[in-house]
Amino acid sequence: MNGYFVTGTDTGVGKTVLSALLCRALGADYFKPFQTGQDSDTSEAARLAGLGPERLHPPACVLPAPLAPSQAAELAGVRLDIHQVRLPGTARPLVVEGAGGALVPVAPGQDMAALMARLGLPVLVAARSGLGTINHTLLTLEALRLRGIEVAGVALIGEPDARNRRDIEKLGRVRVVLELPRLDPLTPEALAPWAARLELPVTVRADGALVRSRDDGVVDAAMPAPGLPEPDDRQTRAPGPDVLEMDRRHVWHPFTQAGTAPPPMQALRGQGARLFTADGRELLDMVSSWWVTCHGHAHPAVVRAVAGQAARLEQALFADFTHEPAARLALALAEALPGGLTRVFFSDNGSTAVEAALKMAHQYWRNEGRPERRRFAALQGGYHGDTVGAMSAGYSSGFYAGFEPLLFPVDHLPFPATWAGDPDADEKESQALAVAENYFAVHAGNVAGVILEPLVQGASGMRMARPGFVKAFSEMARRAGALVVYDEVMTGFGRTGTLFACEQVGFAPDIVCLAKGLTAGFLPMAVTVTTEAVYQGFSGQTFDRAFAHGHSFTANPLGCAAALAGLDLFREEGTLARIKALEAVHAQRLLALAGRPGLARPRWRGAIGAVDVTGSGVGYEAAVGRRVKAFFLERGFYVRPLGDVFYLMPPACLAPAELHRAYDTLEDALKTLD
Repeated sequence: MNGYFVTGTDTGVGKTVLSALLCRALGADYFKPFQTGQDSDTSEAARLAGLGPERLHPPACVLPAPLAPSQAAELAGVRLDIHQVRLPGTARPLVVEGAGGALVPVAPGQDMAALMARLGLPVLVAARSGLGTINHTLLTLEALRLRGIEVAGVALIGEPDARNRRDIEKLGRVRVVLELPRLDPLTPEALAPWAARLELPVTVRADGALVRSRDDGVVDAAMPAPGLPEPDDRQTRAPGPDVLEMDRRHVWHPFTQAGTAPPPMQALRGQGARLFTADGRELLDMVSSWWVTCHGHAHPAVVRAVAGQAARLEQALFADFTHEPAARLALALAEALPGGLTRVFFSDNGSTAVEAALKMAHQYWRNEGRPERRRFAALQGGYHGDTVGAMSAGYSSGFYAGFEPLLFPVDHLPFPATWAGDPDADEKESQALAVAENYFAVHAGNVAGVILEPLVQGASGMRMARPGFVKAFSEMARRAGALVVYDEVMTGFGRTGTLFACEQVGFAPDIVCLAKGLTAGFLPMAVTVTTEAVYQGFSGQTFDRAFAHGHSFTANPLGCAAALAGLDLFREEGTLARIKALEAVHAQRLLALAGRPGLARPRWRGAIGAVDVTGSGVGYEAAVGRRVKAFFLERGFYVRPLGDVFYLMPPACLAPAELHRAYDTLEDALKTLD
C-alpha cells in the first residue's frame, strides 16, 4: 500500500489540513480509522481536498463522544482493537489520519503509535509552529522512532519561524516538508496552491505508485515498508547486497539443514500476535517466536521500559556492582515464586540457567561435606538446552546422539506422558513412581539432584503429565535427599495457565530455572532461583565455597527492565485470564478433533494445545510437519510443528477468534493429508 499516516503533536494542530493537502498533492484517497465526535474531520478533509465519495473511505469505527478513542469507546460500551483495522483497498495512494497524537490510547495496551506500526505506512507529523513546538515535536519523533516507525517528515502549521524549522530538522534529524501559514478563510481554493510546495521525498508514477527519490535525484525502488529509522548515512552509502543475500552468504541458522531448507523469511516488524515480512505477508505468530513472546511483539510498555533504561545504564559488571532493575526484579521474582525461592542468580538463556542449577546442586553437596552425592536424575524425554550439562540432562529427548562422548552420566526415569481420554494414565503413573522409588532406594545418599520440566515437556513433543504425578515424584526425590530442580524455561510466565507451572503441581522446588518469557521476548536473559538454604550452602570465608560461575552480561539492566515491565503486564492486562480463554478454545477444538482418523493424543494446558498427526512417519523429521507448516504459511499463520506433533502456543494477546481460525485451518490441512 502506498501513502502516508498523518499524526500530530497534539489535537488541533492541523492534521486534517495536512491530510487534505496530501490528498491533493498525491491524488490520494482518505481514511480515518477512528472518528470520535461528529464526522467533522472526515467531511472537512473531503471538502478541502475536493474528494468525491469514491475516494473517501468510511471509518472503521465512529464514536459520538469527542474524546480519545479509548474513552469514547468506554462511554459507548465498545471495545476497540487495532488488529481489526484493515486498510481499504485502492489503487491510488492512501492518506490515513490518526486521532490525536502518537500516544493517544485506543484500547488497553494499544495506542495510536501501535496502529501506525501495524498499518506500516511512513508517518508525517503535523506540528503547531510557535512557542513549545520544538519540545512537542521532538517528543513525538522520539516516541515514533522508539517503536521502529519510519518518520517521513514534519509539517509546521502556523506563522513560519526559521529558527524552529532549523532546530527541528537538526535535533530531530527529520525533513520539514512544509511550512503552512494559518489560512483565513480556510477554503479549498486557498489551500490548493500549497500542494505544489510539499517537499515530499517521493514522486508519483503513472500507475499511481509512490517511489522515493534521493536528494541526488536517484529514484529507489518502490517505497519500502518501514522498519527501524534509516541511518543518517543512507543517502551516501553505496548500494549493497539485500538482506536475504547477506543471510545466504554469512548466517548459520539454528535447528536448520541449510542444504534442504527454503530461504528464511525476512521479518520487518512485529505487532501484537503478528509478524510482518519483507515480501508483504502478515503472519499470526502461533508459536510465540520459539515460546518467548508472552504479551505480543513490540508491546509499547516494554519498549518504553527498555528505551528508558538504555538512556540511564546499559551494563555494569555484576560481580562488583548492583543496580535498581536487577534488585527490583529479584524481589519481584521472589514474591511471585512459591515456597521460599528467594535467591536469584542471573545468566543469559535457558541452557545457562540449567548449567548453573546443575553446578549448584553438585557443589552444594561438596560444600556440605557430602561429595558422594554426585548422581543426577532426569525424566525421559526432557529437553533442557544445548550446552554440555543441559544436553547430559536431556539426552533422552533424542537430539544429542552425535555428542554422546562429551556428556556426563545422568539417570533417566520414566515420564508417564498422557492426553485427553488416555485410559492408561493411572497405570503409567503407578509404574513410573515404582521405578523412581526403586531408583532412590538403590542410590540412597548418592543423588545430588533431579531435574524435570513440570507438566509439559516442550521440545520432545509437548508431552504432558498430570500435576499429581509431578508432585508425587518431586516429594519422593526430596525424601531421598536430592535437590529438586524445575526447568520452567518454557512452562514459566503463564504458558501452562498459572504464572509458574509449580503452582499447579503444589510443590516448590529447591531450584527453578526461568528464561524465554522472562523478558517478554525482548532480550536474552535467564535466572536460576534457589531457596535461602541452598544459597547459604555457598557462604563462607574462603573463595572455594563460592559459586565461581558467571557471564559477561549477567543481570543486564536492559533485560531486567524488560522483565519488570513484562511482569507488570500480567497484572495490568489480566494476562492469565486471557490465557484461560485461549485454553477453553484448545479444549473445545481438540476434543472435537479427538476421534478423527490420523490424529492421536489431543492434549492442552494453558496457552498450549497439541495433537499428534500420524500416518507419514514419526519424530522431528516427519514430512507431515513440513507439509502442515507450508499449508499454514499460505494462509497467514506461522507454525513450526515438532515433526509429527502439531501444536499451537500463541502470545496471550491473541484473540480467541483467531485461535479458532487456526484450528479451522488445521481441519482444512488435514483434508489434504487424507
